[in-house]
Amino acid sequence: MNVTEVYFLVLPGTVLMDLAGVGEPFRFAKRFGGEFRLHFIGPKSLPKTFLGLTLQGVEELPQSLPSGAIIFVPCVALTPDFPRPEIGQAAAWLAEVVKPDNLLCTVCTGAFLAALSGLLDGRQCTTHYMYAERLSHDYPKLHVVENRIFVQDGNIYSSAGVTAGVDLALHLISEYANPLVAREVAKFLVIYMRRSGADPQLSPWLVHRNHIHPRIHEVQDMIIRDPCAEWTVAELAERIHTSPRNLTRLFKAHAGIPPLTYLRKVRTAGAKELMTNSNLSMERVAEMAGFTSTEQMRRAWRKFEQTHPAERRRTIREDQGRAMNGSKSSYAQSFA
Repeated sequence: MNVTEVYFLVLPGTVLMDLAGVGEPFRFAKRFGGEFRLHFIGPKSLPKTFLGLTLQGVEELPQSLPSGAIIFVPCVALTPDFPRPEIGQAAAWLAEVVKPDNLLCTVCTGAFLAALSGLLDGRQCTTHYMYAERLSHDYPKLHVVENRIFVQDGNIYSSAGVTAGVDLALHLISEYANPLVAREVAKFLVIYMRRSGADPQLSPWLVHRNHIHPRIHEVQDMIIRDPCAEWTVAELAERIHTSPRNLTRLFKAHAGIPPLTYLRKVRTAGAKELMTNSNLSMERVAEMAGFTSTEQMRRAWRKFEQTHPAERRRTIREDQGRAMNGSKSSYAQSFA
């Protein structure tokens, strides 16, 4: 297996969580058979991160990149002086060295730097939902897609940020190594479910967990770990030593929905994942997601999703077909 060179652009103001979120999955992938060599590069040898820490070991920007290399641009702080001189230098470097046989990936506000380079002109891209409107306003030549985990347009990927960067890293590990390596990395990182690029940023895995009640988190953890179990409110309540009525009251107050509604949303999200990453029949998808029948899955789908399950699968396949024109799959054949 050929070694893939992965470069991480480290700048003053880089957000450490976004840098580590894409770097660590590739590092762990080497444990499970992925062949990746990591490089940390930047226009400044000792950049001060947004957290205030100064990083050592950052190499100079290379004059060129090898064929098939991946370049990540993690999140940078959009301070009032953006773009700072180092940002401008890095953007000019990207414009010069990134070729069609390289893969450019941005995380969160890293899209602003890529936009500054001109490489995103006329392309679809995304960023964190808080910055999507600003990105579209500041760079009108871009086609900004809102509320997406990550977006691919040719040889450029853009992601929403932080955990979305992890999803993008796992997706690329699956493409460049194989899905089993990506699965082992996700398992090692204790990630419940890999999201696809088409999933919304505010997914069911996150949107109902913005609370601090430990017992409700415990119930949610039980459901996510085994969504196919025949959960009842009584069973869940017994697990956390309370009454069904009190559990329902607490769940509504802290998660915003009843516990069994949350269960159905999780199962629907699982069904979406299965349809995205497999060719299983609808009956098998429903069974593996925890539904008793395809009709039960369709009823849940109509409640929580805007499209029919079959339409969702058709859209995914069409998107994947279009993406193949500039995807890594073609790169792998070229550089094997």
